[in-house]
Amino acid sequence: MAAAEPAPIENHLKTGGEQKECQGKGKAGTVSDDCYPTFEQLKIRRKHKFIIFKIDTETEEIVVETTGAKKATLEEFKAALPYTECRYCVYEHEYKTHDGRPTDKLFFMSWMPNNATPYGKMAYAEAKGVIRALLDGVFDTSASNLDQIEVEFGIKEEEGEESDGDPDDW
Repeated sequence: MAAAEPAPIENHLKTGGEQKECQGKGKAGTVSDDCYPTFEQLKIRRKHKFIIFKIDTETEEIVVETTGAKKATLEEFKAALPYTECRYCVYEHEYKTHDGRPTDKLFFMSWMPNNATPYGKMAYAEAKGVIRALLDGVFDTSASNLDQIEVEFGIKEEEGEESDGDPDDW
């Protein structure tokens, strides 16, 4: 008995069988030297309101993309985030406690919008541990749309979410 011939491989309809490279591929193995000093300026010296980091596709390093002025608002922070690309962010949220004392929290946020490429999301998820190990004393959050940022920072309650209610009503 002769072995059956393998079925011929058909070319993919969209690419015609050509290999296509994904645009915006990024993979990070290291953190740039200017990331930690910039973070220290935000954390200790309070020179910035926020820092946005990105993966540089040429050097494959996590680098500082932009910083926000000390008086920057949450709206300016949200405007600095791209709609189709992932980023890492550190944001200083200032608020008053229930007894009126001013205080703040530092948040590390993984910004992974819904319309980012799957490859970009995987690259940022993989490299998160590299930069997260460098940034100490921050609360870890993630967001995929602009409305979710305020919920993650504790500024407003999540809409559409039913609470368990008052135990007296059970």
